[in-house]
Amino acid sequence: MMSEQPNRDEWQEMLRAIMGPEAADEIVRALSEQGIDPNEQMKNMLNPQNLGMITSQIQAMLGSSGDGPVNWKIAEKFARDTITRSHMDSLKTADADAARSALSVGSLWLDAVTDIDATASMNLAWSRLDWIAHSLPTFRKLMEPLGANISRAFSDIFAEQAEQLPPQLGGMLGDPSSLMGKMIASFLGMQYGSALAELAVSSFGTADTGIPLIESSSAALVPSNVTEFAKDLAAPAEEVRFYIAVREAAAARLYASVPWLRARVVDTVAEFARGIEIDMGSIEDQVQSMDFGDPTSMPDLDLTAVFVMEQSEAQRDAVERLEHLLSLIEGWVTEVSARAVIAHLPHAVSLREMFVRRNATDHPAKAVWGAQLGVELAPRNLRAAAKFWELASAKLGDAERDALWKHPDLLPTAEALKDPESFFSSEAAAIEAELDSFLADLFKTVDAEAGAVAEAGAVAEAGAEAGTEASKEASAEADDSETGDHTAQDDAAK
Repeated sequence: MMSEQPNRDEWQEMLRAIMGPEAADEIVRALSEQGIDPNEQMKNMLNPQNLGMITSQIQAMLGSSGDGPVNWKIAEKFARDTITRSHMDSLKTADADAARSALSVGSLWLDAVTDIDATASMNLAWSRLDWIAHSLPTFRKLMEPLGANISRAFSDIFAEQAEQLPPQLGGMLGDPSSLMGKMIASFLGMQYGSALAELAVSSFGTADTGIPLIESSSAALVPSNVTEFAKDLAAPAEEVRFYIAVREAAAARLYASVPWLRARVVDTVAEFARGIEIDMGSIEDQVQSMDFGDPTSMPDLDLTAVFVMEQSEAQRDAVERLEHLLSLIEGWVTEVSARAVIAHLPHAVSLREMFVRRNATDHPAKAVWGAQLGVELAPRNLRAAAKFWELASAKLGDAERDALWKHPDLLPTAEALKDPESFFSSEAAAIEAELDSFLADLFKTVDAEAGAVAEAGAVAEAGAEAGTEASKEASAEADDSETGDHTAQDDAAK
């Protein structure tokens, strides 16, 4: 005998259990105002056969998400689809040639103002889709830990909600935690894919987003973004292209020649992201408002509300260190680039000031990082840092200025940027000399240890060879002795 269908109140209780009381009551009210019987509508919505079919469709749709907290296949596809749909650009041969030529010329101009060598890699020109392909691996490394925290929080809250489901719904969703994990992984994929597309539309090259997302040491330009940016400027488009090319070539030189720099920036961002705490109240509210019968409602989730705004002491320290380092990097690029172009571009001064203001105020990447990490990644002390590098050029010369990048301890602190003259005092010079001496001694020690190991190996090898020769001689003597014994025995027998 078939079980009786649940009554009106039970259907509404099921709806409240899934969607939360406020959302469920609002649905009932809206249906009633439209002349629709809420009970019949809910019977259709929550009918086990219909719900099971919907769940199967969702599982099939999310089946390729894998086991990770973020569905990166969806992220890449969403980013590429966004570009293809709304921001598609074509990399024409003439534009690519002009971009590579600007990078080559810019590199020659830089040779006169910096001792940091040009990168050995080729100069490149990319479309926006190319930029996404080259940036995705590092972007994934940055966002994966945070995505894991968000996914775990949603799954935990949903598991608590699932325990309150009426018995009639038990088993129809399969493993609720697994379903939620796949849904959140897919949603995070869409969220991060959208952010990656935003960066692809606004990035000029490899490092102007604040974080060096490109793993190679090449200098590259996205001609369509450079052209779009130059439209609203008073300077000619060709000057803008050359100015951006010089900045890109300078940043590429710095990251390629300073082994510790890129890793320090990326690891500090990841350190901050791992420490982000999740607002469980916001997660719970959003889980209750989700419509599991309509997967298209998932993008309505608001991740900007899930971050606990109060940062820990460790996070504040990471942000301060990151902002200081970004200031030094951008300050060096600004100062060196400005000197490199001053004799070649009539609008060099105005372009420099425009880029300083852009980095300090409305750089598009700041909004992207703010939405994804809850904090803007920006060079907060850019003007002070640029002034420091200008003073360093005058006090030390280009070679000694650039030598400050050899080790992070040689760089000025945030306090030193407030009073750069103090950095070049005799006391500071003594500290720098002491550090240089320490590094020199360290390298000598390493070389000496390597030499000792090599010498010991040679001695051991020589000893082994000598032992082999001695063994051969002993064996030969034994053979001679044995031959003599046999001869004596033969004589005796005769």
